[in-house]
Amino acid sequence: MRNTKKLTMVAMMIALSVVFHTVEGMVWNPAEFVVPGFKLGLANIVGLIALFKFDSKTMITVNFMRVMISSLLTGTILGHVFWLSLSGVVLSTAMAILLHNKVKLSPIGVSIGASAFHCIGQILMAVYLYNQIRMIFYLPVLLLLSVPTGIVTGIISQMVVKRLK
Repeated sequence: MRNTKKLTMVAMMIALSVVFHTVEGMVWNPAEFVVPGFKLGLANIVGLIALFKFDSKTMITVNFMRVMISSLLTGTILGHVFWLSLSGVVLSTAMAILLHNKVKLSPIGVSIGASAFHCIGQILMAVYLYNQIRMIFYLPVLLLLSVPTGIVTGIISQMVVKRLK
């Protein structure tokens, strides 16, 4: 019975992260006029909850399935947007797991590190996809913004994890 409960929770987390990701992409974001591509990263909250409530494997499952399902729903599968999203998720998930399992940081600390590595992954993929090394100069701006966004998503994750225990 316990496995059924976990499976149900994971399925709900995947669905919620897909909804967050899709809605965040559809809603008008005035910050994109200043910093193109800037998003708060609401879907990452669900991945952090999966890591702190369950384990690394669950976080990997939730994050990977979010990218796959969202890409299928929006028609971007295997396009540039898909690869940018996947590269960000791979690096941010790896960093989150490292910071959680080895360094033992709080959800806020893990979220800040994951947010920064999400930006690094996306910029590296953008440099590769568009063959424009100068895109690397955009990284400091994104890294600077990853701190407050990481704090916000980390605080929300921490609040939810405390309520779920």
